[in-house]
Amino acid sequence: MAVFVDLDEEEDEKRQNGQLPLDAVKAAAVTEVVASKGTGKDREEAHGLAVRDDPNRNSMTQALGCYPIIMSVAANIDLNTLDSLSRTCRAIHGGVLQYRKMLLISTLHCVNEHLPVDPEETLRFRARAGNWFYMEDAPGRTGYSGKAGQCARDMVSECRRCGTVACRNCAIKPPAPIVLRDRHRRLCVACAEAPIGYLVKPQLGPDVTVESDSVERAICQCASTGVWLCQPCGRSIRSDDNEYKSIWKWRNQYTDLLGGLGTGIGEGDRGVICGRGKECRAGREREQETDCDAADLREADANFLGTTPLSHTSSNSSLAPWSSASSNHGSVSTASDTAERRTPSPQLKAGYERHEIEGIGGVVKKKLVRMVKIGACVPEWDDERQKGEILGREVQGRRRSWCGWCWRVIPGKKDYDAAAKARIQAEEKKTLNGPDKKNLDG
Repeated sequence: MAVFVDLDEEEDEKRQNGQLPLDAVKAAAVTEVVASKGTGKDREEAHGLAVRDDPNRNSMTQALGCYPIIMSVAANIDLNTLDSLSRTCRAIHGGVLQYRKMLLISTLHCVNEHLPVDPEETLRFRARAGNWFYMEDAPGRTGYSGKAGQCARDMVSECRRCGTVACRNCAIKPPAPIVLRDRHRRLCVACAEAPIGYLVKPQLGPDVTVESDSVERAICQCASTGVWLCQPCGRSIRSDDNEYKSIWKWRNQYTDLLGGLGTGIGEGDRGVICGRGKECRAGREREQETDCDAADLREADANFLGTTPLSHTSSNSSLAPWSSASSNHGSVSTASDTAERRTPSPQLKAGYERHEIEGIGGVVKKKLVRMVKIGACVPEWDDERQKGEILGREVQGRRRSWCGWCWRVIPGKKDYDAAAKARIQAEEKKTLNGPDKKNLDG
């Protein structure tokens, strides 16, 4: 009888000269290669499933992960917008995070960031900047440059009127919601009936509606997103509103008929001009008379013709007929001395634009008459005049108007109705084309 005994293999094989046998090494290598192939394949499959299951991974998220694209985007937004962009999804967050240091220094910067801050005047002007009624102070009287402290980086945007980049410390304080009704300016019939695409900048086509993205960015957003104006543009909005309201109050008080006699108010060019001013679609050139004296006229002509540099004047002083003998010896004269020696220019005397009028008591008055383009007269309604309302249709949103703060168009009820009608027609057309396309495909 024979007995067979199955002996288990030893866990630790005998080493040959302190190393494992060659067969054991080959077997271990083959096992590792097979395991690595299986692991790599599993990883690829898992990555493919993750990419397939991620709905946010598209061409946009991949583009924002490209350095030139994300840098160009960051150059037009502030830190708050950049933070909101990074919080959109994980794909965008991962693409933005790798360029964090460069993006933080590449966002919008205020134009006043390089200006120094005077510590003695900072507190006083910061308190004034917090009060909206102090914005009417002229910069020449107060010496205020529009910078009340260190410029911020978290809230920086372009001025809605002039496009200057200003931070929250250099922008005006947002007006109270109650005064938003004072920003309306009435438009003439031509501007009110024209397509809204013609009243925005840059000018768009006649087929765009108020609900399109391009028009929404170009219209007034003072009531929705807020007022963002730099100090030079927003300093005088209160006085402009009061002046415009006073014009309408005066016109409501002195009607067209006063005691049975026609006063001529509202006839011809005596009405209130269009809110767009010289950009009015029905604007015409008219003579404008401005009372002035010699100093005002000299300043106006200097701004109109351009001033001559001092170096250019001194270098050519020897060629001028009014040059003195000392100028021929190379002496440099100042601009004031040159103005005193020179013969008065014909532009400083009475001419085509500058008229001299003899007033009461023999006083000679000087008037500057120039052709300027003004807007057409706006319509007036008797119901508003009887009720004493000022721009009632514009305030209620029934008629298109012009914003006197940001100088942008404010759509009316007719614009929104036209946009809704166009949207319904587009949906009906899409619905009608859908079954026909399926039948053709079938």
